[in-house]
Amino acid sequence: MRVLVTGAGGFIGASLVKTLQELDMEVLGTTREVLDLLNLGDLERLGGHDIVYLCAAKTRFIDCESDPTAYRINVDAQIALARHFGYAKIVYLSSEAVEKALHTAYGMHKALAEMGLWAVHSPRIARLSKVAPERLQACCDWLAELPRKPPGVYRWE
Repeated sequence: MRVLVTGAGGFIGASLVKTLQELDMEVLGTTREVLDLLNLGDLERLGGHDIVYLCAAKTRFIDCESDPTAYRINVDAQIALARHFGYAKIVYLSSEAVEKALHTAYGMHKALAEMGLWAVHSPRIARLSKVAPERLQACCDWLAELPRKPPGVYRWE
């Protein structure tokens, strides 16, 4: 099983890579240095994958309000990646902000990305609440199971 994890340098992405590797999956984890979400360029260089986890995003609420690149990273790039990897199972790390904080730019970005992903693919959407360090492994174990489930929205609390 070949797996791509965007945002592998982040809190959840780094732990998810380790979890998937422990399950004997061949994992390519990308960071900003490997995959610039503002300039996707030649995605063919990343190769083919059976599963793609979209973990990379601007996640701080203030960054989403003030950084003019946040929308391009959080919405446009996620949709472009799903379109490119349309043959793979897509798991998108969303947020409960879609339901509880839609009035924020962050919540709106996550909601728009979800809608865009449904337009180009049949994703598994993981609506996460705050992931505390002591629950990180449980969250990654849960995320590792999502590709086996049918497309849909799944909530982790």
